[in-house]
Amino acid sequence: MTKDRGEGELFSKQTDASKVKDIARKFFQYNYSACSIESATLQNNTWSVKALVTLFGQHSDKTLVIDSKTGRIIN
Repeated sequence: MTKDRGEGELFSKQTDASKVKDIARKFFQYNYSACSIESATLQNNTWSVKALVTLFGQHSDKTLVIDSKTGRIIN
């Protein structure tokens, strides 16, 4: 059985999303006492990763932007 092109692209996107979430999780864990990744969205060659973070008991929503080609954090 062979996969059609759509399935292959979806699998690749899911793999990339997983890697991006790991990058974001490591970044947030380094800078905050706790974090929970809420979503990762790919748009215009950048990933936007939304997370709920905690620092000194204060909860806040943060967004991290990651380049989809290099995996580098943009902001």
